[in-house]
Amino acid sequence: MVRKIVKQVISLLIVIALLFPLLICLVAPLFVGGSFSVIMSGSMEPAIPVGSIVIVKKVNPEDVKVGDVIAFQTGESRTIHRVVEKVVEDDSFYFRTKGDANEDPDPWIVKPQDVKGALLLTIPYYGYLLYYAGTPLGVALFILVPAIILIANEIRNILKRRKGVKG
Repeated sequence: MVRKIVKQVISLLIVIALLFPLLICLVAPLFVGGSFSVIMSGSMEPAIPVGSIVIVKKVNPEDVKVGDVIAFQTGESRTIHRVVEKVVEDDSFYFRTKGDANEDPDPWIVKPQDVKGALLLTIPYYGYLLYYAGTPLGVALFILVPAIILIANEIRNILKRRKGVKG
């Protein structure tokens, strides 16, 4: 009996450990008006390891300072780099950014309207799990295998009950 309870507690803790970061990724952006992204580049290592999930909060570009990590639009993709310079010219400004692992600053400038947010939270390596869950093998492992286990367990319980009723 104790062994069964320990197994259930361990199973519950594993499920919580896997789902809690996902819950944070889905709920936190709602409260801060931001979004989350999976980091698949090493340009911000070691501060943000490859495979991490980052949550960014909406920010007024005027409030961004040198040293802040920001998310910004670069063509079709989103980039997350550190601000190394805020250049003010006349009545406008822009940012020069750089990945922590890169030697040189980015070759582009970031306009205020391209800033999507500032870094709020990093969940290291969890992005690998989300990325993998979107592949066909990941779908099989994260959805089909647990479903088969649940169905098999229920069939076993039904058969046990039927056996108990007959005996």
